[in-house]
Amino acid sequence: MPIYDFKCADCGAQSEILVRGKEVPACTACGSETLERLLSLPAVKSATTKALSMQAAKRRDARQGTERVQEQLRYERSHDD
Repeated sequence: MPIYDFKCADCGAQSEILVRGKEVPACTACGSETLERLLSLPAVKSATTKALSMQAAKRRDARQGTERVQEQLRYERSHDD
């Protein structure tokens, strides 16, 4: 099923719209049918992009773990009365 990127000529909103057969897509923001189809970039998967994704996920997980520990310590301090 083809999903295309469109930009509305009336309101300027950009969106992805599923287009089936010969149906005319409409803007998801204003309902206008004056849409310009945009060039979509393909997703590229490689060993490099996977490694970068894993590094970002590890940083995010470490940051969230630190935040959880700090929140637990704050909770314990506030309830030590």
